[in-house]
Amino acid sequence: MSHMRARLSAMMFLQYAAPGLMQPIISHYLKNFLGFEPYQTGLIMAMPAAAAIIAPLLTIYVADRYLSSERLLGLCHTAAGLMLLVVSAQTEFLPFLLAYTAWGLFFAPTFALSNAVVFHHVENPGRDFGPIRMWGPLSWVVAAWSFSYLWLDATAVAGTAGRLPHAFYFASAASVGLGIYALSLPATPVATTQRLSLNAWVQSLRMFARPSLLVLVIATFFNSAIHQFYYFGMGPFLSQTGFADRNIMPAMSLGQVGEAVTLALLGLCVARLGVKRTLIIGVLAQAGRCLAYATGWVPLVVAVIPSHGICYAFFFTVGFIYVDRHSKRTERAGAQQLYNMVIAGLGVLAGNVFAGQVAQYASDPETGLIHFPTFWLTSAGIAIGIALMLALLFREEAPVAETPAAG
Repeated sequence: MSHMRARLSAMMFLQYAAPGLMQPIISHYLKNFLGFEPYQTGLIMAMPAAAAIIAPLLTIYVADRYLSSERLLGLCHTAAGLMLLVVSAQTEFLPFLLAYTAWGLFFAPTFALSNAVVFHHVENPGRDFGPIRMWGPLSWVVAAWSFSYLWLDATAVAGTAGRLPHAFYFASAASVGLGIYALSLPATPVATTQRLSLNAWVQSLRMFARPSLLVLVIATFFNSAIHQFYYFGMGPFLSQTGFADRNIMPAMSLGQVGEAVTLALLGLCVARLGVKRTLIIGVLAQAGRCLAYATGWVPLVVAVIPSHGICYAFFFTVGFIYVDRHSKRTERAGAQQLYNMVIAGLGVLAGNVFAGQVAQYASDPETGLIHFPTFWLTSAGIAIGIALMLALLFREEAPVAETPAAG
């Protein structure tokens, strides 16, 4: 099992290398280098989320029924990596929007697929998932610091502006690399006797009608939406605060350092606190960091960036684990994809569009600068409302009788 955990950890490392290279700088790149308006930036960042709603419908049919999760993960990553080369060549709004949407169609299912692969091969997801998943944020940190200080350095001959699009090239290489690596993982058996039908996802959808899961899904939608304020606003916010381009990714990578530490301790935290209290702490951390960003005080801003780990792991990762506990083995991949549709699909779509509109509303029409206290306080208020909803309505339920077995 230790050998398999090492291989799964390597898979997670590569899974998060591509978004780690792009996500910290994408809004900054679109707004300040390509000259797109905030609402256009929001639409572009929302389109892969729209793809994340469509693409999983196919993978729910296919994953673990006609093609193992490992094989489907490899195909999706390879296609996504090749599509990034097309994205990198676009400088106009509509072509960039279309290319980025196409990339999202291939990349969106990979998060849930990689989770499903881990759940297939570990004995105790509650204990083992966190230490494996923590290699994702570690990859993000390595990618951010390597790209920024070894490639994006201001002393580079090509200059920062010339080299910033190279993030897409490196992300493409990481994605294709994982596509090849995933094909080498042991394939889980596929249920070849099951016919392709609506029952493949109806069965997975039915489990979300349970009261605790329904409340979790609603809270996840809103929390995912306000989570996008961080990804949408942080790059331009740091730039407007005075950070050099080469320092933006390393500064934001402090959030992944916090996430790695949080994931390493996640199993212990959930065991001690329970799912409900862990979820509420994650949402309140979301509100707290936005309140800190609203002050605009640089030392405080930098100090709270690592709280991103609590914001993400205490809520979204715990949500994936809770869904896994309430899924039968034949429903697992579909349930993970449906839950991922809420996180990476509906929530991201609504969040980026909303964040773009708030940023547009808070922008100075003459200078183009965003009044970030308004921007951050909006998301903080919504986060407090989510925490109250969880405190009042969420009730933990016992796991399903059929516990997923190790792969």
